[in-house]
Amino acid sequence: MIHNITEERKKLNRRDASLPAPLTEEELMRLIETVEERELLHAPGHLKENVCSHIRAGKRRERKRALFAYRAKVLVGMAAALAVLFLVPVDGTEAQERTQTGFRELVREEEMSVNDAWERDILDRQRDIDRTWERYLKGQERTDVGKRYFGRVAEQLRNYTDWED
Repeated sequence: MIHNITEERKKLNRRDASLPAPLTEEELMRLIETVEERELLHAPGHLKENVCSHIRAGKRRERKRALFAYRAKVLVGMAAALAVLFLVPVDGTEAQERTQTGFRELVREEEMSVNDAWERDILDRQRDIDRTWERYLKGQERTDVGKRYFGRVAEQLRNYTDWED
């Protein structure tokens, strides 16, 4: 049945390629009659089920991959935690005090680095504000100079017209 469809398509394509001009009314009526007489092509009944089953299978595969990725992340996290537990020395109270003081120093250093970053951000913002203010003042100076210049030009023109009278 499928090979018949492809044969019919090939024949129609050959006929369409050989048409020199658009269809006349007679040919158009003949085409309409042949379409009405023949049965239109229908999709196979199992096509919808087949497509839906492929979609479901793809979704199942995707869920399995996501679950596998989640399990892998959890296992890697657990392995890292166990490695840290085994590698941290615990010889007694002295070791705990050393690790606690080291931890406190680390926290202080992080706080200082955060404060330094904040101070840098504040200084950068202040520099930006200062630059913007300087640009504004320069723009005002230019405006004032322009007004004075054009004022002098206008005054000279007024004086020139007074000389001509």
